[in-house]
Amino acid sequence: MDEPIKGTPLTEEWDLLDAEGQPVGRTMIRGEAVPSGLYHTVVHIWPMNSHGELLIQKRAPGVQWMPEIWAVTGGSAVKGEDALTAAKRELREELGLDIPTEQLRLLTSVRRSNSFCHIYAVSTERKESDFILQAEEVSQVRWVSVTTLRHLIRQGRMYNYGDAYFKMLFNDVREQYGFTRKARHSRRRIQ
Repeated sequence: MDEPIKGTPLTEEWDLLDAEGQPVGRTMIRGEAVPSGLYHTVVHIWPMNSHGELLIQKRAPGVQWMPEIWAVTGGSAVKGEDALTAAKRELREELGLDIPTEQLRLLTSVRRSNSFCHIYAVSTERKESDFILQAEEVSQVRWVSVTTLRHLIRQGRMYNYGDAYFKMLFNDVREQYGFTRKARHSRRRIQ
């Protein structure tokens, strides 16, 4: 049975961390500025399929940050959650994907300006129509090739997490799936 989700978007509480990623015994409320010198936990999860495609999601029109932009599945860990638990929750909430913990593969963890971002990959063969989207957060999902993803980033239609971030991600796709696999939907138009 799924665990209850702690808080709502208006009352979501985040644990604060020091520069080493250790809890400092304080929390903050989502929407407040992260105190200087402190951090919170963020997770990104990249579903991948056997065709070497990545699942991206279009943010719903009503979200506060980057509405109607393509992005990775993810979010912030709530009070008491570790990164792995947060990743599982975000997959379940945003995509209706409930997967065993051992199927989440940590690609890397990086300290960013106000967060520690833990980037995971998970393999799934679900069709786009089989995902159950959280309408308040996600309006669409698409399987895309690395080439299509690069194109969306250049166009400003996909959130750009930075060159080093995408280099790491694309290297992982190459390691997992090689250069020879062709994307199923490589010519399909992305809205």
